[in-house]
Amino acid sequence: GGQVDSINMESLDSKQKATLQEYQMVVNANDLNASIQILKDCNWNLQNAINTAFEMKSGGAASATTTPVVDNKTTTNTSTQESKTVENKGSTPVQSTIEEQIPNTLLTSSLSFLAPVAHHVLPYWAAESQNFGAQVFVQQLKRKYPDLPNFFEGTYKEACRLAKSQNRSLFVYIHSEQHEDTDEYIRSALCNETVRQTLNNNFVCWAGSVTQTTTYKLCMRLRVEGYPAVAVINPHRDASRVPAPLHSGVCPPGQLVNWLLEVKSKFEAEIAETRRRTTEVKQSTQLRQMQDMEYVQALQEDLKKEEDEKKKKDLEAIEKMEEEKRQREAEKKAEELKKAEEEEKKKKIAKREVLAPEPPAGPGVLLVVIRLPDGEQIKRRFKDTETFGTIFDYVDTYDILTPDGDLIEKWVMRTRYPRKKWDDRTLTLKDGKFGRQALFFVSEDI
Repeated sequence: GGQVDSINMESLDSKQKATLQEYQMVVNANDLNASIQILKDCNWNLQNAINTAFEMKSGGAASATTTPVVDNKTTTNTSTQESKTVENKGSTPVQSTIEEQIPNTLLTSSLSFLAPVAHHVLPYWAAESQNFGAQVFVQQLKRKYPDLPNFFEGTYKEACRLAKSQNRSLFVYIHSEQHEDTDEYIRSALCNETVRQTLNNNFVCWAGSVTQTTTYKLCMRLRVEGYPAVAVINPHRDASRVPAPLHSGVCPPGQLVNWLLEVKSKFEAEIAETRRRTTEVKQSTQLRQMQDMEYVQALQEDLKKEEDEKKKKDLEAIEKMEEEKRQREAEKKAEELKKAEEEEKKKKIAKREVLAPEPPAGPGVLLVVIRLPDGEQIKRRFKDTETFGTIFDYVDTYDILTPDGDLIEKWVMRTRYPRKKWDDRTLTLKDGKFGRQALFFVSEDI
C-alpha cells in the first residue's frame, strides 16, 4: 500500500500517535500504512483495532512463540516443534470448539507473546473473557484427560475465595501445552487415582494455562521456573510476602502425594492458628464494640434527657407565644366583627331611609307578609308597581337569623302557592299577579 509520508504522520495528534505505537507493540505490526488504516476504520478505538488484527490472523496458523517463562529442564523449543504442536492441537475437535467460541482471547498458544503486556493494554478483554476463558480451558482439559481431579471452573480469585470459605488449601496446576513433559505428567501424576483422591478430598483444585494473562501473572508471583509446575496456596495468608510451596518437573505419584500431604499438614496448622487469631480478634472486637455500644447508649440517653428538657422548654415557650397570638387574633376578630356589625347596621338604616313611605291601603296597593327563618313575621304595604328589588332591600333591613340564632348571609324568597322562587329584582308585584295580598317565605340559600 506504499510508505506513510511525513505529512500523514504529522496529521496525527499526540493521542493518535500513542494509540498507533501501542497497537503496533501489541499485534507486532511493522506496516505503518496498514496499521493507520485499521485504526482509522475502527475510529481509533484500540480494542476494536486489536480485535480486527487478531481476526485477520485467525484465518491461518500464527507463527509459534515460546512461552513467557523459561524452563530449567528443557532447551528452547524450535519453531518447527511448536508449529507441529499447534498443528496437532488444531486437529482435535476440542481445539476447534475453543477457537469457534473464543477466537480473540489469550487462550491459543499462537498468542502467547501477549502475556507480558496483555494485562496493561487489554483491560476490556480481561474483564470480558477471564471467567469464560478459565471455564473453557478446564473443560477442554477434562475432555482430553477425563481422569483429572475436580478442577474448579472459575477464576483464580474465585477459587481462592472458595478455598478460604471451606478452610482448605488451594492446589494450583500451571499448564504449558508446548512443554514435552506435560502430557506424561498429567497422565502419570495428575490422573493417578491416589493423587486424584488426595486432591479431591483435601484441596480446592484450580488449573490455568500460561497463555492466559491471569495465569502468567500468577507464574511471575510464584516465581515458576520450569514445567510441569504445581503449587499449594494458603488462602488465609499473603502469598506475595510468604512464598507458596512450589513443585516443578515430572515426579512419581507417590512422591507428589507425600509432598501434598506434607504441605497440607503444614498449612492446616497455619490455618488453625489463623482461625484462632481470627477468633481472638473477633471476640476482642465484639467486646470493644459492646463496650462502645454501652458507652454510646449511655451518652445517647444523657443527650436525650437534655434534648427532651430543651424540647419541653421550647414547647412551653411556643405554646405561650401561640396563646398570646390566639388572644390577639381573637381580639382583632372581635373588633373586626364589631365594626362589621356597625357597618351592617348603617347599611340597614341607609336602606330604610331610601325606601319610599309606606302607602295607605287602597287600589294598586298590596299587603306583603314575609316570614323569616327564625319565625319572625314582618308586614308592609307596597304599591303593585314596586319591584321585587325594593322588597329585597326591605328584607335586608332586618337580621335574617336561623332558628338557632345564627346570622344568614345569603337568603332566598319563595312562595308556596304557586311554589316558586322569586329572585328577579326587576319584576314588579303586579307582574306576579298576587291580588291584594302576598305571602313570602325567606330561607337560607344553600
